[in-house]
Amino acid sequence: MGVVPDEVAVRQLFDQLTAGQPDAPPDRHGRIKRRVRRHRLAQVAGTLAVMAAAIALAVGVGTNVGTVPPVTGHRAVPAWALPWPDHRDGSVPRRVLNGAVTAWRQEAALKGFPLGATSKAEAIWYVGQKVANGEAVVVVFETAVGRLVAGWATASEVMHGQSAWSRGTSPWVLDDVPAPRPTRGLFIGLNTHGTSAQPGRNPDNWIVVLAAPDVQSVGWAVVGRAGMTPAVRGLVVADTGQIAGRVKVTQLNVHRRNTLRHPGYVGVPGSRDSQVPQLARAAGLPPRHGFRVAAELTGQGNSGAFGGGLPTYRGRLAIRVRCFGPSPLRLAFGTGARQLRLGTIRCDNAVHELTTQVQLRPGDRHAGVFIHASGLTSYRVVIGTVR
Repeated sequence: MGVVPDEVAVRQLFDQLTAGQPDAPPDRHGRIKRRVRRHRLAQVAGTLAVMAAAIALAVGVGTNVGTVPPVTGHRAVPAWALPWPDHRDGSVPRRVLNGAVTAWRQEAALKGFPLGATSKAEAIWYVGQKVANGEAVVVVFETAVGRLVAGWATASEVMHGQSAWSRGTSPWVLDDVPAPRPTRGLFIGLNTHGTSAQPGRNPDNWIVVLAAPDVQSVGWAVVGRAGMTPAVRGLVVADTGQIAGRVKVTQLNVHRRNTLRHPGYVGVPGSRDSQVPQLARAAGLPPRHGFRVAAELTGQGNSGAFGGGLPTYRGRLAIRVRCFGPSPLRLAFGTGARQLRLGTIRCDNAVHELTTQVQLRPGDRHAGVFIHASGLTSYRVVIGTVR
């Protein structure tokens, strides 16, 4: 299962847990973007079920505030823009779309792009509307500085006058890539999700696929299912349901002819992070006699248990896991500054248990369990003790 620390090593770790704070990461923009994306996936996918009250695990442009009228005909665009329609349908106020542009400008500034260069940059809009039963807002626009921007936000976080950027954070999850050329077979994809779900499930993953306006339907496939969705002037919005991996675009059909040369995953061209969908929740674990449950966490990607730790539990730390995905789950114990590796779990959708030599005692308040996993790995982790 991996390296198991002995009690001496654990005590040495505790002596160093509060010795100081780690230096600030240098990649501030990347850190913010990764944090926001993880927050989006964990916000509805991750469930922290605390079993005892004493546990604390933290396992463009313009100022018009009106609506945007839908554009249905052909339009003239600058030579640098994709010659594609404007699919804004009026469901999202202009101030919200302006907020997405503001968030992009601020993120661009963090990457070293001068705010002055983006403040007057023209934006050509392709998508700006609600999806996922109105619970998410998706945007796609291109700017005069040669960037394509696509992303989404939870509707409840942007539709009620909230700030698009505050203290270095934003409700928008945006991908900013070099503007692509309008080649045949080009598509721009987004994975998103709403906030509501049936009991015991995560929300469904939704895809938005934007292609050339002559595309009449889009074929897509994911593990265990496939679909063919009619397109409206090249735009497809589809509910892919509860899924266990990335969604692949398999066809862009024009008059019954597939114009897609090679299948590709739903995402923004050049951004692998945007290919990560909302995964289904890992199945539950049956109870086991002698295992005292402290907390249960579901999610995907990295997760940390910060703060209060396990102050009221006595016994050896034990962890039960069920996970699925392309990479294993790595578990650690400690703080953000110091983490001691506990072991590695195969993500084969089976039940695994890791019993460590970490002795929990009342007063150990500064450490918790950390989960290290790929964004395409869904897990259910039950933390507890055995005697």
